[in-house]
Amino acid sequence: MELLLAFIIFIPACFFAFTVPGIYILNFSKADISQTEKTLFGTILGFVFFTLLSYLFLIINLPALILIFVLLLNLLARKVIFLQLGGFKTTFKLSRLQGVLITTVFTLGIIGQLAIVVPSGNVVDGNLVFWSSHGFDGTWHLALMEEINRGWPFQNPTFARERLVNYHFFSDIAPAVFDKYLPINGLDLYFRLFPPLYSLLLGSSVYLLVKKITGSTFSSFWAVFFTYFAGSWGYIITYLKNKTIGGESLFWGTQIQSSSGNPPQIISNVLILTYLYFAYLIFQKKNRILYLIAGLVMSSLAMFKIYAAVVLLIATGIVGIWQLIRDKSIYTLSLSFFGAAIASILYFPNISMSTSFLIFEPWWFIRTMLVEPSRLDWLDLEYRRQTYIYENNLKRVVYLEGIGFLIFFFGNLGMRFIGLWDLATYTIKSLKNNFYLLFILIILISLALPLLFLQKGVAGNTSQFLQYFILLFGLLAGVSMNRFISIIRPNIVKIAFAMVVIALSIPTQLGLMNELYSRGPYTKIDKNELAALSFVKNNLDGVILTPPNDPNLNLGKYIPDIWDWSDTAYVAAFSGKRTYFDAKEQADIMGYNFGKRLEIKGAIFKSPTASVVKDKIKETGVNIIYFPKVLKPKINFAEIELTKVFETSLLRKDT
Repeated sequence: MELLLAFIIFIPACFFAFTVPGIYILNFSKADISQTEKTLFGTILGFVFFTLLSYLFLIINLPALILIFVLLLNLLARKVIFLQLGGFKTTFKLSRLQGVLITTVFTLGIIGQLAIVVPSGNVVDGNLVFWSSHGFDGTWHLALMEEINRGWPFQNPTFARERLVNYHFFSDIAPAVFDKYLPINGLDLYFRLFPPLYSLLLGSSVYLLVKKITGSTFSSFWAVFFTYFAGSWGYIITYLKNKTIGGESLFWGTQIQSSSGNPPQIISNVLILTYLYFAYLIFQKKNRILYLIAGLVMSSLAMFKIYAAVVLLIATGIVGIWQLIRDKSIYTLSLSFFGAAIASILYFPNISMSTSFLIFEPWWFIRTMLVEPSRLDWLDLEYRRQTYIYENNLKRVVYLEGIGFLIFFFGNLGMRFIGLWDLATYTIKSLKNNFYLLFILIILISLALPLLFLQKGVAGNTSQFLQYFILLFGLLAGVSMNRFISIIRPNIVKIAFAMVVIALSIPTQLGLMNELYSRGPYTKIDKNELAALSFVKNNLDGVILTPPNDPNLNLGKYIPDIWDWSDTAYVAAFSGKRTYFDAKEQADIMGYNFGKRLEIKGAIFKSPTASVVKDKIKETGVNIIYFPKVLKPKINFAEIELTKVFETSLLRKDT
């Protein structure tokens, strides 16, 4: 009942905060855009503008101005918007069969994406449970929502008193604002309300973009199918190894259907498709308003997902240079400069200039894919390669590297490889058509970058570039699939072909569901600990010190406590307070020098000497010390004048 009420509040809130402002802005372009397209891309545009303006108002420490802005824009737009929506008619004429197929694929596709994220953050038997990586990723984003609502300047919620840098936090702004001003639980916003919105926007933007490019309903249908359901060939490897169906990211690329568990990723997918839609329009006919909109969408990606911004900026810049050479026009090149300028304004104040993120390491993903025991475990191929290198047999080395690349390429694509047919077509057209050139370049760049670079901290993170390669290949596969089906005769063969493609596409999705739900939740926050965190949130102020994570600790619980599972941001997320140092992996990714803090935490909880512990606590400047009983320190904190303020496991320095 509570969730139903939250939906009743959330849906109109999104309409007035995103859809109405977005359509109103699009109306100024006077472009020939159907009402369906205007509603969808207006909603996405409104989401971007809402985020950008909320960020601006946060910087000037007047966050409530976003409410005034939304109200004024709705008042200004009321006549135009409601006249348009009141006479809303879809421009797409669908047969009954087409309507049933499209409704089915959208419904099942969205349900499939939500199944990955919705169960997490629920209370079961009094405990808060998490599936998959949500105990880590979800608590980090919830901690960021708390930080955003504390106001500017943002600190790292798990690295107190240090500026929040080197992270794309824009995906957390709208949920944070909704959490602050609407009577909706932050857990519901993150896990159950925004995910279906993102999933619907993803499928709809795929459908309308392909429809715009091809004019074909069935091409759009198949593109949506490949977006929601198609996976890698990983299930073939796992079945051969251990008779199971899985291996979603066995070839390193995570598939689109699992992006719902990563808000920056799924939003960046939506925004890349939106940028392509506006780029298609302005390449057809120059339009100043759409030009500015496209530039803002591209530049905002710098703080939604920097990987996507890099891909779009490079691709647009190359198209601009080609257009300058071919047509003597700087239109597209100026768009890339405009996007880069705004992206720089958004991005560079939020990074540490002393930190290097990318490491030049060509072919690392292919090499590890081949030799890792958890992946292909094909050591013989690597031994042969090294032997040929030693023998200077370049021909054989190139041959083996080529095998590795083809496995990587086709393995990640799965059945989407049928899009190669239209990739060739688009490539030929790209020499004379800027849109096709942009489309092809995004695919090539998002494939090439992870083959050349790794990310400092967590090397595998640059595999996220592959999402855009996989996403756009899904669109190509949809177009090619419709092309193949249209020439196949008779109908029984056509249906059989479609069923084979579907059957070979979906095992990865089925395997992912089985992997998630064949066992219970991955971790939990115990109901007693929830009470402690609630006490801290409602009664105490200051910075919290937590015990160092012990990776060797294993209490053997079927559902481990979150502190026995991983080093996460859960204390910051649910106490509403910053912590001295938690979520080590996240700190490493973001480039923080955490060695000293880690050492101090270890000394406080492991040293048997009271004077050492007391000095170290003073050095941290914390005034709340929080720990589960299992992780209690070596000394009794009462010996160093600390006062217990909660009867289970919470201690606070006496002030």
